[in-house]
Amino acid sequence: MAAGDLNLLKSWNPKLMKNRKKVWNTEQDLLIEEQKFKERQKELEKDNELQSLISQDSSTSLLKKKNGLEWMYDERMNKDENEEYLLGQKKLDIKVINKNKQEDEEEEEEVMVKKPKFDYSNEDPMSKFKKVSKQKKKQQKNKISKKSSSSINKNKIKIKIKPSSNSFDY
Repeated sequence: MAAGDLNLLKSWNPKLMKNRKKVWNTEQDLLIEEQKFKERQKELEKDNELQSLISQDSSTSLLKKKNGLEWMYDERMNKDENEEYLLGQKKLDIKVINKNKQEDEEEEEEVMVKKPKFDYSNEDPMSKFKKVSKQKKKQQKNKISKKSSSSINKNKIKIKIKPSSNSFDY
């Protein structure tokens, strides 16, 4: 009359294989998370060392890396010539207008240069196919429009040719 271990029937029993598996999985997840945390700490230490070296050397101010929102507070970037004109602090001169025109012309020249010199669409078989299909569609539309316009004209003619009579046909 020896009874088996009744605790093996309980879902919370730590000796059960499924519970051991759950514990092992959570432990592995924690180990992975800890490794990621250590790697991140090493990266932060390297960044801090680099920032301290850069800040110590004043000659590398040109090489200083911009992080976050520092660009917004840079005085060179905030000095916008057009802003003064927009605020009415300066009046528009011919020099400014000519300068803007020259910039526009330069942009147009750049755009013209960027366009390809040769049209390779003739060599592309897919583009030929598309052109042919477009032409066919146009021809079909023209045929349909001609038919509909001719049928409308015929109806007008039929109405005109129809003899008039005093009796009404319903």
